[in-house]
Amino acid sequence: MLTKTPVKDAAVKEALWNTPPFIASPIYVGNQLIGANISMPLPMELWISRPSTLKAFRKRQLFPALRLADACGLGMVALGASTPYACNYGRLPRPLANPSITTGHAATAAMLKRWAVHASAETNLNFGTIRLAVFGAAGRLGKAVSRFIGYAETPSELILIDLPDKIEILKGLAAEIVDISPWQGPQVSVFGIDGSRTLPAFDGAVLVSSNTVPYLSATDLRRARFWIDDSHPRAASLAAEEATRGDTLYIECYARGPEGLNTEFPFRLLTPRDCYTCFAEGYLAWKENIAGDFVTGIPDITRIAKVSDLLEEYGFTLGPFCGKSGGVIQYH
Repeated sequence: MLTKTPVKDAAVKEALWNTPPFIASPIYVGNQLIGANISMPLPMELWISRPSTLKAFRKRQLFPALRLADACGLGMVALGASTPYACNYGRLPRPLANPSITTGHAATAAMLKRWAVHASAETNLNFGTIRLAVFGAAGRLGKAVSRFIGYAETPSELILIDLPDKIEILKGLAAEIVDISPWQGPQVSVFGIDGSRTLPAFDGAVLVSSNTVPYLSATDLRRARFWIDDSHPRAASLAAEEATRGDTLYIECYARGPEGLNTEFPFRLLTPRDCYTCFAEGYLAWKENIAGDFVTGIPDITRIAKVSDLLEEYGFTLGPFCGKSGGVIQYH
């Protein structure tokens, strides 16, 4: 559940906290029932910022959701949006052995790179010569996607961006990426964003920040040819997205699933076959009969590359460009 404005009414907040997780929709492939979407109806802003609310979220929402999944006979749960943060990306003990979990971060890193390569081509850029920025690079997903972008097919320059207090983390990450392929990898630089400094120049950006309110303006968006936004809920406001529709490409990160997939839920995507990449990773774990947790912590390059291969094997592809509000984006 995402809200357009912060929830301020105390009664509404309490009602949301007291609403237990529920089955939001079944998931089918053809006529076969393969799973379910389980909703925890609590906006991120109400639990993510303080240790006390984070602990309460685990007890009152996350663990009950896992128990519900177990009661439904689901053996693998893909954690969506910012939910992996609540269980330290699968590393915290859980009060039940089943179901297993996966964070979605390997599939997301793989698909973000695919979208960046595709968006480069569609905006008349050569991925191998562009300057690509990663916003939120110091986070767990940010580290994973930055390393994977700096591996094998790479841009000319990679700019790692996060808050100023994360600069030392970014510097360490930059050194790691250079060490991956010192002769063929990208140039790597770092930048601390605080609202007062002008952003560095870059051609495209991958957004993996965890933010409760949008922080990019229309002016910011016009600085680059494309933006791939996997932030939750979004990095730029709807107004900024719509105001720059003819000036830049600002799109959602998602996957088009295999033929017959139907998530039966009104995600802000183009068809019921389309899904967020966390689900795609859970689907792979199910098809591969993974025993135990699949992707936890920060996935390394080897794991991401393997998941990338599995995405292709099981029919997960890129779909049409889709805006964060769910509409098809025609870019010319």
